[in-house]
This record gives sequence, structure tokens and C-alpha cells, in this order.
Amino acid sequence: MYDKEVLIEVKDLCKSYGEHMVLDHITTQIHKGEVIAIVGPSGCGKSTFLRSLNLLEHPDSGAIIFEGTDITDKKVNVNRVREKIGMVFQQFNLFPNMTVKENIMLAPVKLKVMSKVEASAKADELLTRVGLLEKADAYPTNLSGGQKQRIAIARTMAMNPDVILFDEPTSALDPEMVGEVLEIMKELAKEGMTMVVVTHEMGFAREVATRVIFIDEKNIREDSVPEEFFENPKNQRLKEFLSKVR
Repeated sequence: MYDKEVLIEVKDLCKSYGEHMVLDHITTQIHKGEVIAIVGPSGCGKSTFLRSLNLLEHPDSGAIIFEGTDITDKKVNVNRVREKIGMVFQQFNLFPNMTVKENIMLAPVKLKVMSKVEASAKADELLTRVGLLEKADAYPTNLSGGQKQRIAIARTMAMNPDVILFDEPTSALDPEMVGEVLEIMKELAKEGMTMVVVTHEMGFAREVATRVIFIDEKNIREDSVPEEFFENPKNQRLKEFLSKVR
């Protein structure tokens, strides 16, 4: 399982808010092509850990080594790093004053990764891929939650990232819209996209993830393949957690 190169290495990651420690010396590796589901009770630090991977949260100490570079080093251009670490948020974060297509084209053009013509063609390709080409000229306010999240995924993919971080991508959706977003994520997984997903969707974690990580009490308490994680959990807190969410 670990024959592929290490894409992200996390070493002794610590993060506090005032006196409240959220992450306590977390260490793990993320390999190219892995789909890692991060689960755990509310408030356990899952999202803080995820957002630390692209420095949306700045750790107090420890190292985050992405493609061989410690991105916590102050000399590193974080914006350049983020071009390769895509992020899909719970609340979509689309610009309401731009059309769907303009939302997707914005970053590649602004960051001079593509010309407008190239970005337009890429946006059409991605909209086709997520099944929303007919919405190219629509505005986000006219879309359902599921459609907005599919557009948000397309927007992230427009930058050709090496890894995509998903922060509870389905938790703001109505139940009937969850499936359409998970379907896109499953397709990305099949194509070999490296993904780190904070999620409450245990079915997705079981079916799609290559590894499942359980965070509780400030650290990783269990980290194993889905079958082992769900059928033979070792950690007592994980056993209690799974008994409530299955």
C-alpha cells in the first residue's frame, strides 16, 4: 500500500488556540494516490488538522513537508504551494457576482497558469465532467447546494492540483444531494487523485478510502485500512464512536 512516493509528511504537528490545545504532536504520511478519510467526534481537531496541511491554519510547531519542502518555513511562498494543494470547503465559497464558468476560470487566469482561451476550454471540460455544462452562464445563487459543491470541485480541479483537501464537503447539503457530490469524489479517487477528506459519511470512508484516520483527544488514535478500521477497531474510543455512527 505504501509503495508510492510520500506527497505530504506531517511531523509533530501542534496547534493551540490560547490555552486550548487542539492538536498534540500529530505525525503521519500521505502517499501519492491515497484517499484518506478523517473521522472523529465534533470538535476533535479534524478540520484544524486538514486546514494546517495548506497553512490555512498555522501550526504552533512541527513540520509539514509537501513534495520535499517544509511549507512551515517562513521563506516558502505559501501561495505557490496552495496552487498544488486544492481545497473544497463545506460552504462552497463561490463568488456570487461571477457566473459558474467565471468562477472556474478565475484562479488559472489570475495566477497566469493559463490564458483566458485555455482556461475557458478547461472550464468547459470540467463542467462536462461534473455534469453541469448547461450551467456555465448561471450564477451560484441559481444553483442547488449539490450543484454548487460540484462547481467548487471543478474550480479546484482547474488548477491541476497534486492533492485535494475536502473539509466536510457534504455536511451543508440536503440528504438527496449528498450522493451526486460523493459520486464525483469517487470518480476522482478511481483516477488516482490524492485526496484527504474530513467526513461524516462512513459509507464513503468504507467504500472509497484507502486509509481511515480517527482523530480524538488531540491526536491520531487509529489509522488503518477501511476493513480493519471498521471491522476490527483497536481503540476503545473508536469502538464507542463507531457504535454511534453506524
